[in-house]
Amino acid sequence: MIEAKDGFDAHVGTAFHLLIPHRGNGYTVDHTSSSQYGIALARAVINHLEIKHSELPCIVFRSQDKEYFYLKLGRKTKGEFLDIIGNIGDLAVKCAKDGPRDPLKFREYVNMHTANYLRREKLLSAISRSLPALGGLISGIVDANELV
Repeated sequence: MIEAKDGFDAHVGTAFHLLIPHRGNGYTVDHTSSSQYGIALARAVINHLEIKHSELPCIVFRSQDKEYFYLKLGRKTKGEFLDIIGNIGDLAVKCAKDGPRDPLKFREYVNMHTANYLRREKLLSAISRSLPALGGLISGIVDANELV
């Protein structure tokens, strides 16, 4: 993820940001190296969201309020990961061009498109308590059986 971040940022620009846990400073959007990765902060989020070890590594997205969905990366090759993150970048650029200007509405809009993309590609994961919020975000019922 840290290796792909600079390419993602160059592709997406200011349309969307990948927030990476940073040691001692919360989250960062730029100049993150593996030595500055916030392992303790990442572990706190993993524990809070009750993400299992077998579901790591993953990228977490906020669906609404305190509900989240995520993309599991554990069995993905580097090439597969780069394709997925590139497609998410393409979505973010399109959403920035076509979507709402209000930051909160934009975040919901781009997350809706991201969740729909992950759902279509059978890459969507979520904690069970997030299913109602996720269903509301993508305007359709999300069944736990379709989560990976």
